[in-house]
Amino acid sequence: MVSRPLAVAGVLALLLAGGAGFAVANNGGVPQDAENATVGVSADATVERSADRAVLSVAAVGRGETAAAARDNVSADAVAVQEALDEAGANVTSSSFRIHPEYERTEDGREQVGYVAVQTIEAETGDVDAVGDLIDVAVDAGADRVEGIRYELSEETRQAAREEALTTAMERARADAETVAAAEGRDVAGVLTIQTSDSGPYVVRAEMAAAGDAGGTSLSPGPVTVDASVSVTYELD
Repeated sequence: MVSRPLAVAGVLALLLAGGAGFAVANNGGVPQDAENATVGVSADATVERSADRAVLSVAAVGRGETAAAARDNVSADAVAVQEALDEAGANVTSSSFRIHPEYERTEDGREQVGYVAVQTIEAETGDVDAVGDLIDVAVDAGADRVEGIRYELSEETRQAAREEALTTAMERARADAETVAAAEGRDVAGVLTIQTSDSGPYVVRAEMAAAGDAGGTSLSPGPVTVDASVSVTYELD
């Protein structure tokens, strides 16, 4: 049998860190105008915005020898807290109620001593600087504890920040693709595919909560960050 040489088309592959890849087919080292020559790039961007929405959760607690007594002892305070928050300009969005037995440890073991009723009130406001005042209003009206404070972005602000992050990510992806293509003597011709992703929810907790100079509550929230990522496949000339 006579052995014949085989002509093999060389394949050049260039892989870059950072999510970019590039592949070109050629014959004998001479680039071809392959229609499927592409480069894939991933990029991300982060945008910061000041919170323009806050959600406050407070609770009134009542105790009694019976479940009914505990319920009755908490109901008046809960109503007073809701009314006070409403009068202060907050929007009361929800209220939840739970009741459970209360126990004490004695020499003989654990003994039930009554019931505890907890009614939680959640309210939101677009005036993030007023959250400390709302806490004071709720406590003065009968709230026994603060369950939590969330600083968020309104839907309009969040969407605008996301659009900015996506635009920046796309600009970075395009710049990376052009750099990779130029290194191989090619040009970016167009976009074949785009995939986007982002993180959420966009929430930040209060960084500090303390008594102010006048004895009221003072809070200082940090910024809310909005992240967006893109994965883009570009066609090359």
